[in-house]
Amino acid sequence: MKRPGIKFYRRSCQILTALAFILIPYLNHLQISVLYGNFLAFKCGPLPLADPLAVLQIILKNNYWATDLLIGAAIALIIAATLGTVFCSWICPFGLLSELTHRRQTQTQSRRKGFPLKFTIFALGIVGFLIFSTTPILNQLSLPAWYSRIFQVWFEQKHISLALAVLIALPILESLMGRRIWCRYICPQAVLLTLTKQLNPKRLKVTFTPGSCTCKGHSPCADTCHLDLNPRRFKTFPETECTNCGDCITTCKNYGKALGFGFGPAKRPSAKASKTPKPPRTH
Repeated sequence: MKRPGIKFYRRSCQILTALAFILIPYLNHLQISVLYGNFLAFKCGPLPLADPLAVLQIILKNNYWATDLLIGAAIALIIAATLGTVFCSWICPFGLLSELTHRRQTQTQSRRKGFPLKFTIFALGIVGFLIFSTTPILNQLSLPAWYSRIFQVWFEQKHISLALAVLIALPILESLMGRRIWCRYICPQAVLLTLTKQLNPKRLKVTFTPGSCTCKGHSPCADTCHLDLNPRRFKTFPETECTNCGDCITTCKNYGKALGFGFGPAKRPSAKASKTPKPPRTH
């Protein structure tokens, strides 16, 4: 029997999370509160979880330092510092919708980095929040929170939120454009997670062993990446934006198994190893 791969476990985690945040509001409606909350603030029994961006805005504006919120945000940041931005590729329900509707393209011409624009939106949102708003406005750009609130509103108020239309329309728009626009260029929720993971060079990341690669010019691993990255190219590969989904590793199993997961700094090929051996002289 063939052993399930990374994609199977990742997709299972995404689907189970999406289903859980449909079931949890229903259980809460029945006064069962072992699991409670949404993607901004959540409790699993005594264990709190919180969106670091939401907590940051509450602290900056209201000087509110609730222990549960601080612990919840710290847990999310520790996970990011250790495993990278796996929330985006293994947990986020919008990420699941975006992936399922994504129209794959091969040999993509543009591999532009999206994080600079995402960070700009994040910074402008923080400044605008501090000057003009009394509520955390960047929370309104949290599509995972929108997803979980849809079902909270339905079970508590019997009302269908307009967020449902956005969550349906946006993946369709992305599929028509052939780009995962929101995740790559807009989503501010991933900014703090991304900045945190960059602080730990020994975190989990995709590693590349050039000597094992059997591809000749073509990059199947890059073609399979939903975020338009090329994990084989150390100098130009925007590892900052990699979410450790593992799709490139799954593809690479058929091309020498040169890609894999590993902890620690990425090992660049040495000058000696990268040189093409010279053919022996003939006399």
